Amino acid sequence: MESESVSVGGVRIAYERCGAGRPVVLVGGTGMPPVAWELCGLRGALVDAGFEVVTYAARGVAPSDAPPAPYTVEALAADVAGLLDALQLTDVTVIGYSLGSFTTELLARTRPDLVRAAVLLAGAGPLTAVLDAVLQAETELVSAAGHVPPAFVKLQTLLSSLPPGVLRDDEEQVRTWLELLDAQESLWASREGAAGQLAASDRWLRDEHRMSALADIQQPVLVAAFEHDLYFPARSGKVAAEVLARGEFVAIPGAAHAGLLTHPKETTEVLLGFLART
Repeated sequence: MESESVSVGGVRIAYERCGAGRPVVLVGGTGMPPVAWELCGLRGALVDAGFEVVTYAARGVAPSDAPPAPYTVEALAADVAGLLDALQLTDVTVIGYSLGSFTTELLARTRPDLVRAAVLLAGAGPLTAVLDAVLQAETELVSAAGHVPPAFVKLQTLLSSLPPGVLRDDEEQVRTWLELLDAQESLWASREGAAGQLAASDRWLRDEHRMSALADIQQPVLVAAFEHDLYFPARSGKVAAEVLARGEFVAIPGAAHAGLLTHPKETTEVLLGFLART
């Protein structure tokens, strides 16, 4: 499918639109290309269930523009709002994964006219000690080298993406993932994109007011966590769901941070269930 693009505040945002029905926009994680939603099967499942689906490449991810770093979650949310305004879409269900969950959270809070309901997938809750350590390491690497070295990104992504039993025992799956992760660097529009999104995550996660601000979101929100997620464990998701005015919580068993790709059937069932209820 050919992507189209709109200019939001001078930044070109590439998007794809398919299906017909109630609109759903999918907001990807750090460096995540729109094609990932197709590969995991979620986009097709939503279209088959009677939804119109919008996917897009966030600023910094090819083929969208990569303006100079740093970025903020405010800018990422404004990009989505500008895209939805350009497409004349309102009453949208927004599903955000990881960094995209931060964007979704802020969009629901600041543009309630656009958001009917929201899903925060593997990206809600207080900053954990593990994620704090990862952010510190990445920030120091950018400061010293100007970027996070691809080998470090590959290792870090591998260790966080797969469940511990797979990392320990399933040599074939680990090597397959390592081959897939070789392509990570090419997903960015430029190194500015990688540094920009990292800065947005770091600033967002260290904002001492963001957890209390969840109470301002009045729409239905599903907080979905993966059982073995080191970054956003179930205990963090439960905290977020309890602050939300209309929050629900679900833990998807067996999966780590990349459960969207490793456990697509289970994840899709949870998301379709929420969409049916809202």
